[in-house]
Amino acid sequence: MGTVYTVAFRDGRFLMVFNTKRGGWEMPGGKMEDGEGVVKAAKREYAEEAGYEIDIMSARDLGYCWVCAAKLGGKIGECEMESRLFDQIPERLSFEREEYESVVPWAFHELNQKRC
Repeated sequence: MGTVYTVAFRDGRFLMVFNTKRGGWEMPGGKMEDGEGVVKAAKREYAEEAGYEIDIMSARDLGYCWVCAAKLGGKIGECEMESRLFDQIPERLSFEREEYESVVPWAFHELNQKRC
């Protein structure tokens, strides 16, 4: 088990959710459940927190958690948090800015590399 989060893009912008408990914007994600792989956990967490489908293109082990690069799909239902598309990392974050400054460009690059 471990944790996973996803950076999902649509039209060059990425979706983040606002976590009221932590008081900031973050990428949808959370703990992997027993028997879940990275992709399954990422899709489940994204659907729960943001209410969207995602098409995962790549995954990366950061050593303390996994991060996935994905294409943002359609809205599939209710969600736990407010979500918004961004073209740059917002000021008010739940987690360290330095990590997002690394993973957002990585995820964008991964999606552009995998386009047909």
